[in-house]
Amino acid sequence: MIMTKLTVRRTGNSLAVPLPRALVRSLGVAEGDVLNVELERVPDLLRLAGTLKGRITADEFTRLSNEGEDID
Repeated sequence: MIMTKLTVRRTGNSLAVPLPRALVRSLGVAEGDVLNVELERVPDLLRLAGTLKGRITADEFTRLSNEGEDID
C-alpha cells in the first residue's frame, strides 16, 4: 500500500484530489481507472489548539501532539 498526503482542491463546482505525476506513474493509473481509496482526515492543529485554549497547558499540548513519536 502506498501512503501519501493529498490536498483537496476546488474544480468548478466540485472538490477533487489531484494525483501527483510520480504517484500516477508508480501506480500505472490512467484516466477512467477505478481506484479503491481509504481516506483519513488530518486534524487541523491550529483549530484543535483553539478549542483546547485554556483547558490544558502548552507543555501538555506539546506532549500530547508528540505522543507516539520518537524524539532524539
